[in-house]
Amino acid sequence: MKRFVLPLALALAACSNATPTVETAEPSPTDSFLEQLQKDYPVTLSELAPGVWVHTTVYRLPGQAPVPINGLFIDDGDAITLVDGAWGELATVALIEKVRAETGKPVTRLIVTQHDAARTLGVDAAEREGLEVFTHPATPGLAARAGYPVPNTSVAALNTPQSRTKVGRVEVAFPGPGASPDNLVVYLPEEKILYAGFFVRGAGAETLSASDDVDLQAWRDALVWTKTTYRETETVVPGRGKGADILLIDATARLIDQALAETTSD
Repeated sequence: MKRFVLPLALALAACSNATPTVETAEPSPTDSFLEQLQKDYPVTLSELAPGVWVHTTVYRLPGQAPVPINGLFIDDGDAITLVDGAWGELATVALIEKVRAETGKPVTRLIVTQHDAARTLGVDAAEREGLEVFTHPATPGLAARAGYPVPNTSVAALNTPQSRTKVGRVEVAFPGPGASPDNLVVYLPEEKILYAGFFVRGAGAETLSASDDVDLQAWRDALVWTKTTYRETETVVPGRGKGADILLIDATARLIDQALAETTSD
């Protein structure tokens, strides 16, 4: 029996008359997970200057109002530096993925400004994502004693009050004990932005919300040093609440003065 082969052109024409089959790719489990993560842990980004953004995430305590906290992320050329992550592991993963998606660059560094739960609960997730973590030398021990995740690294150069060092294009300083014994601040000299974390209260704050063991006078002295050292600052970003200009440091100092006066009167 002689076999006949359909010419290629006729075969293509026959295929073109057939009803096309459309194949829709199923989303990967990873994509679905990240999409749900962004819904559960939304991230708000606010640009302060070219290459510098404030990131704000929210922590929800059962039975309490949501707690928004701030951090920074900084374009450092080929990569991104985070200053403080989100409160919690999944929230930190959501933050890192959001920053990667927005910038198209890897996030390689995380500067943790103190051992508070809001600053360290996402450290393990950040380290799993490959970020190099920078902290005050006392932060790992303080975090361990508090039962929080322990950062793997610290910066010995920041051990002494009023010490400073460079991390990428930013300057990291330890002004001295303040809201916590290990609080750091981060300064961007080109943009004249000071990220103060919980060391400085947000605009309009009426209380310090400090623990009883805080050395108020040491905190005030550290604020004075910070304002003097970074006198050219135009924008101060607090760890919680709204930012303002350098006078935000004075506002926190006044709250300390009030607390000191109340302590004296007692």
